[in-house]
Amino acid sequence: MSCCNTKACLTKDLALIDGGFANHLRSRCTSAYTCALYCRFLRQVASFVSQHRRRLTSLRRSDVAWVLHGCLPGWKSASRRPRRSGLLQWLKFTGRFFVPARRTRWQDVTEAYARFLRDDRGLAACTQEQSLRVVERYLAWQFRGRRSRWQNVRADDLRRYAVLRARVLQPKSVNDTLSILRQFFRFLHVRGLCAPTLVYAVPSVADYGRSARPEVLDATQRQALLAVFDRRSGQGRRDFAIALCLLELELRSVEVARLRLDAIDWEHKTLSVPPAKAGRGRLLPLPPTVAVAFRRYLRLRPQTDSDKLFVGQTELIGRPLSDVAIRAVIDRAYRRGGLRLYGTHRLRHTFATRLFASGATTKEIADLLGHRLVATTDRYTQADDLRALAQPWPQ
Repeated sequence: MSCCNTKACLTKDLALIDGGFANHLRSRCTSAYTCALYCRFLRQVASFVSQHRRRLTSLRRSDVAWVLHGCLPGWKSASRRPRRSGLLQWLKFTGRFFVPARRTRWQDVTEAYARFLRDDRGLAACTQEQSLRVVERYLAWQFRGRRSRWQNVRADDLRRYAVLRARVLQPKSVNDTLSILRQFFRFLHVRGLCAPTLVYAVPSVADYGRSARPEVLDATQRQALLAVFDRRSGQGRRDFAIALCLLELELRSVEVARLRLDAIDWEHKTLSVPPAKAGRGRLLPLPPTVAVAFRRYLRLRPQTDSDKLFVGQTELIGRPLSDVAIRAVIDRAYRRGGLRLYGTHRLRHTFATRLFASGATTKEIADLLGHRLVATTDRYTQADDLRALAQPWPQ
């Protein structure tokens, strides 16, 4: 490749980065800061690969380590990680994010388990992927590429695997991993591939010093959270309406992101919540405070072709907000309100706890939360204070 051709190819790559790739990131609702970071690093990568007489569009998944070593020598992994993500996004944009399929000796079992999770359990796609990653990692450790012989698996093997995962993961993550393995062994037992003793042999890791449930907000904290929004601006009205959806309608962040304009029935004062986590949608009553917040926000909502209820106001104007953006709205509100809290799910716990304290039954709360199992709702109510049930000692 001549010097003139190298410069021409580099110019084309740079134009593609600032044009098609940047538009691709915006269509995925990527923040302006992340878009700038990815594009800036890819310009550096384009210059680096052009010195080796290659095009940026010719990179493959196998070139990622070479590029990071050449462009970021001596960088820490924490600083490399976001730039590596940008490079992987580029490979997906150019259609070169190819992962060769490896046929393992236990491929039939994992494929059958994937169908079971999808068809019988009805789990969400992200939950299926996480379960399969855990199972495949364990199988690779247990059998080392050999044929799977479940009659040779012992309880001591499972204990040693739990100890190994505990060295690199937090206790909660280890218990989540072991719970997935426990479900996998139940699946194998039903298929007649392993003894039931392996199901009970999967251990649990002690997790002392932390609450299993998030801290809920009291009345003062709820007022402090809602008071931080400037309801004179369009973004403030939007963020206030989002906070009410989480506090007064107990929606998940992904459900808030999926709300559409036609989900609001002004005549019957109801809100149609889209399905999430492989569940069913539900119809909720629309409280007057939330209805007023919606009306005030819609007056200043940007004109856009999107039918999503919540869209960008200042950055990525008119583009739908993702569930990550919804969580960022609440985290910023926590900081402005002086609350040392994070996350949107604690607002669902707050809603359930308030309802239970006001006399609602667990079944009624489960219907509002969209839970299929009442046992799941029991972890939300946080009504484990038995002092109210105690009777006076007989005289």
